[in-house]
Amino acid sequence: MSDNVIKEQGFALVVVIMIMLLICFLAAELTLSVRADQQIAFHAKARAAGVCLANGGVNMAIFHLIDKPAAVIEGDDDFLPGRIYKETLENGRISYYVINESGKIDLNNFNKTLFALFLEYMNVDEEQQVVIEDSLLDWRDSNDLHRLNGAESDYYESLDDPYIPRNGKIQAPAEFFLVKGTEGLSGEFVASDVFTVHNRSNRINFNSLSPMMLDFLTEGDVEKKEAYEDARDAHETMTAALARQILGDERFDACSSALVYKKGGNGFYTIVARGEPGRTDEEDFKSEGRATEIRTLIELRGDKVKYLAWQEN
Repeated sequence: MSDNVIKEQGFALVVVIMIMLLICFLAAELTLSVRADQQIAFHAKARAAGVCLANGGVNMAIFHLIDKPAAVIEGDDDFLPGRIYKETLENGRISYYVINESGKIDLNNFNKTLFALFLEYMNVDEEQQVVIEDSLLDWRDSNDLHRLNGAESDYYESLDDPYIPRNGKIQAPAEFFLVKGTEGLSGEFVASDVFTVHNRSNRINFNSLSPMMLDFLTEGDVEKKEAYEDARDAHETMTAALARQILGDERFDACSSALVYKKGGNGFYTIVARGEPGRTDEEDFKSEGRATEIRTLIELRGDKVKYLAWQEN
């Protein structure tokens, strides 16, 4: 066999190998593309299911609030603020709770003692507490004269990402994290779990505490939180005597000036609902995607519902 024939055969082999490699590469790319599309479709479906389930939780909470769920929702006759209710369906799980805004600290009219206690609970030292309090007051007032430890427009406009203060009544709890001195607290808690702009009082309703507010008042004590839940189940309206028994003398004395004990609310409610897509297989729930959480603020007037805020994560 001549050298030319051998060279031609060798070249042909190289060409065949290159073509095979190209085909393998294209096949792998096609496989990855199909797999990626399947993953995108799966997550989109799970996301849509989670949103629908969370929306269902919001609506179930509203049905409870307007007292029209008797033929729709099974469960206790009394719908208690702050209690987490759960439902497992064929296509996922729902959990939700409702809190009246009277159980939160109003940023436009807060009790200074309670506000300081909360900052202390969040491990803010005394020096920084003063900075936050003065800056919050400066954030609300309409002038440009800053308090001793506060901040006005000149401070906020000098930041790397400048903005201007409200210079008026705070419109949303999340504004708290824009105030000078709160940088270290960002991400530590959800502002709407603690603060509100719809309390209309400088005191909080002990009968309508969010999970975060309960954690704060009980200083994270599990037994005290369980005692609160038990008392809420057993009593139509908790009193100062029950609050003292639950919190203990020292903690109660520190907070008592900021507490009230009301059965009803003020018409403003936060609903927190989570929807987790999945399926129930032989009594075991199998998750099929990340949960979706919806937080909504509503105003309730009789059976009329007005949505004031809506947030999905």
